[in-house]
Amino acid sequence: MSNNFEQFIQEVESDLRQEKFEHLWKKYGKSITIGFAVIIGLSAAFNLWQHHQAKQRDIISQQFVSAQTLMFNKNIGDALAAMEGISKSSHRTYSTLAKFNMASILRQETGHKDLNRVEEIYKDLMNSSSTEHMFRELATVLYVSLRLDRLKDDDQNEFKKLEKLLESCVDGASPYRHLALELKGMIELRQKNYTKATETFVAIAQDEKCPKDLRLRAQVMTQSLAGQLAEQAQKDH
Repeated sequence: MSNNFEQFIQEVESDLRQEKFEHLWKKYGKSITIGFAVIIGLSAAFNLWQHHQAKQRDIISQQFVSAQTLMFNKNIGDALAAMEGISKSSHRTYSTLAKFNMASILRQETGHKDLNRVEEIYKDLMNSSSTEHMFRELATVLYVSLRLDRLKDDDQNEFKKLEKLLESCVDGASPYRHLALELKGMIELRQKNYTKATETFVAIAQDEKCPKDLRLRAQVMTQSLAGQLAEQAQKDH
């Protein structure tokens, strides 16, 4: 009797569970099916997108290599046109590199020289949020270098602006800090602030992490400035 009763209870519970499952399936089954379909669809779309991105990277990479080959072979006009096309692509890194290459071509005496356009390219790279921080700093150093060459000695306000731009690049964490410091020293020199310029070039010359050629230039500048300071001291007396 007891066994029959327990079996009866188990059958009732089983029926209730089945009934409850069928009720839940009628209520939510369609949503669950749609949910799985959406997940599968999204997964497939993501895989297709990754494949498309990889394919696009391969294409833009090949275009960039071809453009560089044109540069090396002195086909400057074609190289410039190719780099300009790549610069408009959606691939951030290749677009940035193409802009640097365009600026490099336009700075040279190749018949395509256009320093105003070079400045605009550097400013675009400096101010664009899509440009990686490292490349923004490089664009800043190159812009200051170009701008400094084009300024007259009486453009004091412009010298101040260039010094301001270099502030973030002379930081110890910047990979371009030594170049930025050299430019800072040159700006100080152009402003006839010989004491500050000497201090800047001495700091470069004493930095063991500084590239050898740059340290050598700083040592030469330090010696030259020491002579100027000595002459100035004699005149003051």
